[in-house]
Amino acid sequence: MTWIQLLEEPRLLFGNNRQCADPKVGLTSHGPALLDVAAGETQTIRAGAIGTYGALSHLREFLTKLSYAIPVRGSNQSAQAWKMDFPGLSTNGPLAFDVFLDESVVEPISEAEEQESLKDPDRKAKIESSVKLYEQKFQDLVTSSASLPGVIFLPLSKQLVKMCRDPTLKTDRIIFERRTMEKNQTYAPVFNFHHALKVVSYKHLLACQVLLPSTMSFARGNQEPATVAWNFATALYYKGTGIPWKLAELEETTCLVGISFYEEMGEEGSRMRASMAHVYVRSSDSQIIRGKPFVWEDRSREPTLTGTQARELLHDVVDLFQRQKRELPVRIVIHKTSAFTDDEISGFNEASKGVELLDFVHIRARDNSRFFHSGNDYPPVRGTMIGEKSPYILYTVGYVPCLGTYQGMGSPAPLVLDVVRNDTSPRQIGDDVMSLTKMDWNSTDFCQSQPVTTSVSRKVGQILAEMRARNTEPPQPYRYFM
Repeated sequence: MTWIQLLEEPRLLFGNNRQCADPKVGLTSHGPALLDVAAGETQTIRAGAIGTYGALSHLREFLTKLSYAIPVRGSNQSAQAWKMDFPGLSTNGPLAFDVFLDESVVEPISEAEEQESLKDPDRKAKIESSVKLYEQKFQDLVTSSASLPGVIFLPLSKQLVKMCRDPTLKTDRIIFERRTMEKNQTYAPVFNFHHALKVVSYKHLLACQVLLPSTMSFARGNQEPATVAWNFATALYYKGTGIPWKLAELEETTCLVGISFYEEMGEEGSRMRASMAHVYVRSSDSQIIRGKPFVWEDRSREPTLTGTQARELLHDVVDLFQRQKRELPVRIVIHKTSAFTDDEISGFNEASKGVELLDFVHIRARDNSRFFHSGNDYPPVRGTMIGEKSPYILYTVGYVPCLGTYQGMGSPAPLVLDVVRNDTSPRQIGDDVMSLTKMDWNSTDFCQSQPVTTSVSRKVGQILAEMRARNTEPPQPYRYFM
């Protein structure tokens, strides 16, 4: 008989330590975490910007629209309970925060400067020249500003997107060259325009928000304008001020770690690194640690760490935790996107001496397993965990009882949790994953399919893979990468 249990929906903490399971409902009802909205506490995010005069004008119009309520389109909101009207950015409104575009830290790009950067007939040359132009504008802004803002907006011009976007893609993303992780992959000065700008920005310890013209026009695919506004506002709050929400139930002394790999490219060849994102659960601080480079010899297998590399990587995590918390973690949980080797397990064990509880989990997101309710049109309930022993099947997406519906299309794919060390319990392992699917501050959706430990480490790796990140020490706060 198959062993099945249903995990409880994790709760989130908002203003005044009020709890709610839904990010949008919690923000609207209680305001962001750490704000005492009941006592009239509010926040205003000071922002700067870099862009052409046309793009800056588009940005100002966009910010003006965000100061008003944006309703969900259509009359079928009851059938899509996860959608919710955006209440508007205002210190007098439910969200209790606003954004102020400080014109003293706005660095314009003239028409002549943009034309010069886009004059080369080759698309890739246009991209490379445009990145260099933004590098210069960041330098100009930093050297001319008495105090730097919390966040820098980078509204892209329609001309830049039109001339630099990848014509083979349906989106407006500007891709210089796709990363394939093949041994004969050639050096490229830029891979992804968005990621390159993130590196340029964090070198000045500035968090940035890249904005496509389609986003500022609320024409981003089939996404609701209200959803665009919600996601933008939440990301802005985290980058510019603080934490929108925290987890209510996990312990302060627990350190959750996500490990994935990325490949650095250089003129002399490539090398692998381990990219890391770990979350201090109770305070929800999200920090980045970059592992040391190593050679990936056997490309027929997944990249792995030696015992020494694993020990050094986790030692850096424990050391950072001790510096910031002034104590050892009681529990360390490692989520990894590839299978654990004996050498890695040995290295992680050695680095965590003195830590009472250790849980090592290989999370697989691509699996062909599917389960169905007999006589029911809805898929399995989110939180359904299946299996008597590892590996376990966990549905992080599916039917959500408190919403009364399933948000996705088709049959949802569960995660597979291959637990190689477990000092707590299978249920605690599942609870961790469920909780961390609600901690992506790039989105106000009820949940994501993957925990931020693995999804964030992948995203960070893609940014750190840019050539401009190669010889610089990246900042540790995740706000610079989001």
